[in-house]
Amino acid sequence: MHTIWNKTGLQFRTGKLNQFFIFILMVWMVEPACGQNDPSETNVDFRIDGAQRQQILDGFGVNINTSWWLNGEYQETGILQPAIDLLADSLGATIFRAVIEEMDWEMENDDRDPGHFNWDYYNRVFSTPKFQGIWKTLTYLNQKNIKEGLILSLMGAPPAQAPQKPTNAQQSWMGPDYGVLPSMEDELVESIAALLYYARNQARIQFYLVSPLNETDIVSTTKNDQHPDGIVEGPNIPDPVQYTRIIKKLGKKLDEFGMGDVRFVAPDAAGDQLFAMCMQEMSKDPYVIGKLAHWGVHNYGNNGEQYSALVKQADNPNHSFWVTELAGIDNLLGQMNSGAQGFMYWDGFDCVYQHARRNGYDNLPPNDWVIWYHSDEGKPLIEYISMTRQWKPRQQFYQYAQLYRFVNPGAQKVDTKSENDLFVSSFLNPNGQLVIVGHNTGEQRTITGQLENLPENTTYKSIITTAEDHLVPGPEIIQQGAAIRFNVPRHAVFTLVASTKSTMGKRDIRPEPDDWYAGDMHVHRDCGGPVEEVLPEEQMVKAMEVNNLAVISVLADMGDGEVKFAETDLPKVTGRDAPLSIPGRIVHYDAEWHWDPYGVSFENKALGGHLVLLGLNEAVQIWDESPYNILDYGRKQGAIAGFCHFEYLNDRIQSDLNCCIPIEYPVEAALGTIDFISEDVYSSNNPEVSSGNYDADAVIKAYYKLLNCGFRIALTAGTDYPCNSKEPLGSLLTYVKVDGPLTYQKWIRGIKGGNTVVARNGHHEFIDLKVNYRYGPGDEIKLPGAETVSVEVTWTAIEPLSGTLEIVYNGEVIASREGTSEPGHPVTLKIKR
Repeated sequence: MHTIWNKTGLQFRTGKLNQFFIFILMVWMVEPACGQNDPSETNVDFRIDGAQRQQILDGFGVNINTSWWLNGEYQETGILQPAIDLLADSLGATIFRAVIEEMDWEMENDDRDPGHFNWDYYNRVFSTPKFQGIWKTLTYLNQKNIKEGLILSLMGAPPAQAPQKPTNAQQSWMGPDYGVLPSMEDELVESIAALLYYARNQARIQFYLVSPLNETDIVSTTKNDQHPDGIVEGPNIPDPVQYTRIIKKLGKKLDEFGMGDVRFVAPDAAGDQLFAMCMQEMSKDPYVIGKLAHWGVHNYGNNGEQYSALVKQADNPNHSFWVTELAGIDNLLGQMNSGAQGFMYWDGFDCVYQHARRNGYDNLPPNDWVIWYHSDEGKPLIEYISMTRQWKPRQQFYQYAQLYRFVNPGAQKVDTKSENDLFVSSFLNPNGQLVIVGHNTGEQRTITGQLENLPENTTYKSIITTAEDHLVPGPEIIQQGAAIRFNVPRHAVFTLVASTKSTMGKRDIRPEPDDWYAGDMHVHRDCGGPVEEVLPEEQMVKAMEVNNLAVISVLADMGDGEVKFAETDLPKVTGRDAPLSIPGRIVHYDAEWHWDPYGVSFENKALGGHLVLLGLNEAVQIWDESPYNILDYGRKQGAIAGFCHFEYLNDRIQSDLNCCIPIEYPVEAALGTIDFISEDVYSSNNPEVSSGNYDADAVIKAYYKLLNCGFRIALTAGTDYPCNSKEPLGSLLTYVKVDGPLTYQKWIRGIKGGNTVVARNGHHEFIDLKVNYRYGPGDEIKLPGAETVSVEVTWTAIEPLSGTLEIVYNGEVIASREGTSEPGHPVTLKIKR
């Protein structure tokens, strides 16, 4: 990582959020319809109200099989890579639910002790050709930058004896009827945990989301003459109490492994009955809810009202749900009003699933598709041509691309109502671009739409997919006032894209690129002052507006309790965003630990300094003299942690104590227990920044020493509000690079990865760094040997700021440039060395 600073702020790299407003309405236009009449004088086929915003979308994706089974055996999975390329690059999928099946890898118990992992056994299992193929597929997904959007989905029968033939329906040694006896739950957890641990630590797969159990309600509900043992999609666990118990045990086991950052997508039930019961049971346990990233549902209908009603219940603390299985374009468009934030098509490409073979289906690809759909509509998006061993997109691939390509992660659903054989949905992209996608299920027709609370007289480009033509550009469409009319062929999927000149009001001016987000990682409600000065929760979001912050970490006091009110704020540390969060403003409770050795009257005192822990699932008051034990407490929950208040170091061997000095940071850095160090309290504009024992440059000096010793630790900054003379939130802030839609977990993982830029003067400027035109802060560049690299530094600002850019190499300034950065006129420094 490179450190860059100037006279007004210390920074690494940031990014800018555009707020253009674009319509995408894809339509095949035979020719523009004439006579743009007032919509009140004619029938209106759809209405869009730009003032009514709904869910923010995490992304769109697909299910894929990570194995390749053909001609009776597992084969090289490299053949899947062209299909994955089509899904990621041409379709635009950003979420991949990667199926690992069946769950029979532990054919015999490893050692009959679920508390002990027999790694000689497991290493052999996970090194078989089948698993080598799985790891190769997952590695390739990572190489395609599918990391945050990667779900490991476990399917099929539980651990059992082979063979894999439907005529020899195997029964699990964990229980009869493909079930899991209560006495065997720990064995199932051990088996799953072993796979996940191997995937991350041996196969080096980057993942954070897991769907551990699939459709556990289907065995018991599908027994008939054709399927006397029922259809097996996952272990037979129709009891929500047992399901919740297993999920909790798995979470705890992963915590023990140091994999506390893993989150679940669950329960992925086949029907809404078990989903409702699991949601009710899981919601009772704060730990389980803290481990839940999204509710997972399977819905092959054209509306999602039943799931929407369940998820919105007041006693459900997590309102985020993904439709992890659906098929057909009307499935997708029809469920958009449900509030779901992610959608995954079943299935991505032709393949053979072993659990489908067990259920009596074919041995040829595809053998597990939505067979009740007419014609090929329910088949996978991509066809496998066995004669040529090549891949060919089906019609539904192009239909889904009409939406996947143009609606970006982070887009917000806009209220849309349609009728007359139309499915229409609209979305506002993160850059302000409105996307409207529709399906004309009838004959060729002229469609009329009314756009309310949106820019008028806008020009649109159109795109269309029919049975004969795929993603074909159509003519421009000109909106007249609030009305738009256009012609659409029969059974066509269409999209319109509005001109970028159309905007939803004045754009926010931000200095950082779109994929960087500004936040304050050190905020309190109190600083030990009078009760009446405690910051009310209802004012937090408003306080974020001053410096246009996307994230704040509100730290409850898990130490001496100096910060009020620990007894009420510590229970708010749940791993979930605070309910007062709104789109674009994440408020999240985490914790700070300290037992000050000086200046307080508390009986217990420690030299450990102040620790900030981000990403906790729970927090309690802990007395301990050693920060190591506190760091271990956070690490087991998947949290990141670091020392703050480096401004009190004074860059020397300490002879005096103060409240917050991080004396033990060199030891914990060497032990690898901290992820970041932080400067806090005063901005560069505060006169206190250079008074008393406050040294604003101490953090940089300490940071250089850590880097020179080979420790890769991130640099952050926060205000410690209101202990900073109540300067606004974000007066010191941290920019973090995030892939895809912003979430708190992604933001703190960006900190852990070193993808940070810090500023001392609020949200006014940033310095962007590129090495070899692509690598930025936190990236690791591996060179085969000594060679010349290019370095480019760009300083942008939202107001005129003067200063000097410096590039520092091994502690020496090797290039510099003075200049004034102002809107539209950045200062750039380039070198090759």
